[in-house]
Amino acid sequence: MFEMLISCKKEVSIRCGKDEIRGVITNYYPTFRLLKLNNILIPIELIEQIEVLETVLDSYTPSKTHRGNRSLRLVAQGRHYS
Repeated sequence: MFEMLISCKKEVSIRCGKDEIRGVITNYYPTFRLLKLNNILIPIELIEQIEVLETVLDSYTPSKTHRGNRSLRLVAQGRHYS
């Protein structure tokens, strides 16, 4: 899953407790279970939610763009996060 986000270079919002970090995931280190986002290493065990932020065109007004959110569900160590 993380490799797809890295290759697409989509902006994401990652929530860890009360903190929310926005940026592009640049690396995933499976051995250490870490994601790199904005030069910050985040343990995936602490991630509660990942949202892919993308521009969605409104069908009624093609010149306007709106920010749409698509949430990914993260499953780590048998626990289910959403």
